[in-house]
Amino acid sequence: MKRQSIHRGGIVSAGYDPTLRILDVEFDTGRVLRCEGIGPTMAERFLRSSSPYGYWKDEIEDAFPIREISAKECSEAEAPRKKKSIDELKRLFGDL
Repeated sequence: MKRQSIHRGGIVSAGYDPTLRILDVEFDTGRVLRCEGIGPTMAERFLRSSSPYGYWKDEIEDAFPIREISAKECSEAEAPRKKKSIDELKRLFGDL
């Protein structure tokens, strides 16, 4: 997932993956928190907010599962996903 620079309210950067519905938020303390199950509309509002920390506290923090993630988990989310081959799909549906 690509993160965008924010630099407001103690938030350094954030990124959203609409496929996995996860929002990663990096704070100026070095912590990275992952919010799971967040929809694209709410994530976009957070990313475009003039007060992202306030939006985080008011709308996201208590409404979604949040956990701290490691640098490894951050890089795994940024890694490109392997595309499935046609043979794997055929095997899945019993055509092979």
